[in-house]
This record gives sequence, structure tokens and C-alpha cells, in this order.
Amino acid sequence: MNHQNQTFPTQARLIDPASLTDAPHKRLAELRQETPVVQLGPNQYLVLQAAHVTSLLTDPGTRQIEGRELVALNQVPDGMTARFIADIFLLSNGEAHRQKRGLFARSFAHRAMKDLRTEIRAAADALIADLPRGESFDFVDRLAARVPADIIAAILGLPKEDTRHFAQLVYKVSLAFVPIYPHDRHDMIESATTELFDYVEGQMKARRTAPRDDLLSGLVADWDAKGDLSFDSLIFQVVGMIIAGSDTTRGAFAMLCAMLLQRPADWRALCDDHSLIPGAVSEGLRFEPSVATIPRVTTVAITLGGIEIPAGAFLRLSTMSAMRDAGLYTNPDDFDIRRTDHPRLHLVFGLGPHRCLGEMLARIEMEESLAALLAATPEMELLSAPDMLGFGGLRQITPMTVRIPCPETI
Repeated sequence: MNHQNQTFPTQARLIDPASLTDAPHKRLAELRQETPVVQLGPNQYLVLQAAHVTSLLTDPGTRQIEGRELVALNQVPDGMTARFIADIFLLSNGEAHRQKRGLFARSFAHRAMKDLRTEIRAAADALIADLPRGESFDFVDRLAARVPADIIAAILGLPKEDTRHFAQLVYKVSLAFVPIYPHDRHDMIESATTELFDYVEGQMKARRTAPRDDLLSGLVADWDAKGDLSFDSLIFQVVGMIIAGSDTTRGAFAMLCAMLLQRPADWRALCDDHSLIPGAVSEGLRFEPSVATIPRVTTVAITLGGIEIPAGAFLRLSTMSAMRDAGLYTNPDDFDIRRTDHPRLHLVFGLGPHRCLGEMLARIEMEESLAALLAATPEMELLSAPDMLGFGGLRQITPMTVRIPCPETI
């Protein structure tokens, strides 16, 4: 990529974002062969090719979009949702980002997450043992959603019995982070954001009165000692961590299991050899990512393959497209659990100072849940596969119907 050094730059091709809704992988592949970038709207661009996506994630000519900018871009009405988007550490830069992210950095460090592996496996074993046998059920609701919600609750110190309730709120709030803000569903999103904020506020206020041995109590104690954030801002950071720790892993794990069940040879290979599980998880995260784009803003004018993008433009870096690019992967449209060409840093988690804080937690949750599932239900049947909807931001997953045969019928 070159900055302002093209002799005859051209304009990006303008496309209707709705054209990417159906069969997004096919459409992204077609566009990727034609151009490195397309324009989605006024000053909004979708970057498609792996070389540009990876370089722009850390390029000094770009920065993370600020929450207030995303609120304005998507015309999110004033209210709790707009305040939340404007405040969370994911959508911040510089000292504000370091300060807010630092609240959780120690608790989500790789060593701390590795120590949770046994607890995560036990949680998965318990949930799988409680799944119905001999009847169909929604895998997403009964298992894929439960493990990450239960674990993030355990890390923060939230009551386990509350997880199903706040998880439902999380899935509604996460709609605020799809590429085209769903204004027709704003009232539902706003109500869920307000209820989730109120729930976390109640939990944190209780810990100011009666501290416990959990992360929320530590956060409140540090806040009382330093007071360098407003209490509302502290709550928003916790809400953001709950969403990040629940929704993305839910979709990624369900899609991984669906893809494996659609490939019986892979499912049997994993049943026989659990050492293949980490590779299967990496491949699932590549093939159907639950986070499809990473937002950036240009701080200078840049050119991508001769196409000019002005300073101050909003970029959606399509990891979803980049991870199906032959420039990054060999035979990228093949789902291969034995793939050996994954980059050392998996692109789905981003790069640079905004790389996903929960990467290790997500990997361990998916690995241990899959290992537990293979050991306990090797004969599980896929009755209807889910779809992962969307081409950007947080993608949405549809229900996935499965059946575990009764022991006497196996």
C-alpha cells in the first residue's frame, strides 16, 4: 500500500450494502477479484483483499473509529445505546483505550485463562450431560450460548442463575454493531441496553456495600481508590466485556459444530484424535467468522490498488473476505481441520493494540466444549444447519437443530 503516491488515482466503485446480504462469501469473492475496495456509502469503504486488510490494521495512517463517530455515522438516536457505543473501550484510542482496557487486562491474560481450562471443561460436561436425548433441540440455545455466558459470569462474579437472562439481553444489544444499524429495531435494542446496564449497575453497587472475591469487586475497589472514570463509564466497560465474552463465541462454536457434523469424516477424526481440536477451532474461526469486519478511520489520504480514499474515511476491514483470499491461505474455500498455513496471529482477533482481549478465553471455551461434546455425544445428528447472517460487524446466527440418540438406540 502506498500513501498519496499514485499518479492517476480512481474512485472506488459504489455498491449497495444490501447486495452483500445474500450469499455474502460468494459476493465478496467476486468483488475481491475485481477490486481491493468498494464504497458502501458516503465516506464509507469496505476493504476486501488480505494484503490491505492486514496492513491497515496497524498502519499509522489509520486509527480505530471512536464510539461517538460510530454513533453519528449510524445515526443512533440519543439514549442508553448511543451512550454505550460512545463509551466502550473497544471504540476508543490512546490513553482512554489503555485505561479502560487495562481494567480487564490482568484477568484476561493468557496465564489466567489457561488456569480456567479445567473449570471450562467441567462447565461444558455438566451442560452436555443435561441435554435431552432422543428428541430434537436448538443447539445454539441449549449449549453454544450457555458455555460462554456461564464462564464470563464466573469470571466477573455474576450469579450463574442469571446467565440465561442477561445472555438474551446481550443478543439484542449486539444488533447495535451490525453494519447497517437496524433503526426499525431500535426500541428493542434500547430497552435491552438499559436493562443490561441496570442489571450490572445493581451488581456493582452491591459489591461496594459487601465486596466479594470476584472481578467486579476488584473493579469497584479500584474505582473507589482512583476515581478516574465515572461510575457509569465503569458499568459500560463491564457491559461491553459481557457482550464480547458471550455473543461472538456462541456463534463461532455453533457454526464450527455444524460444519463438522456436515463433514462426518472430520467429526469421526476428531472423536478419535482430540489433538486435532485446536486446528479445527482455528479453521472454524477462519471459515465462518462471527466478527466479519474491523472498523478503522483514515488519518491521511491513502490509495489501495490505485483507488483513492480520503482522510477521515470510515473503513470496514473485511476479515471475512481476507480469510477466504488465496493471498493469505492455500485453497481458501476448502474447510480443512488439518490446515497448516494459519498465520501465527489469527486475523479474526485483529492485530495491534486493539487485538481481542478474550482470544485465549474464546479458544479454550471452544476447544474444551468440543472435546466434551465429542466424548459424550459422538453420535449427535444435525437435523437443520444454522446460517451465519451478515457481512460485517457482529454476525447473527440462526437456530441449529440437533438430536442426540438415546443410549439404547446407539
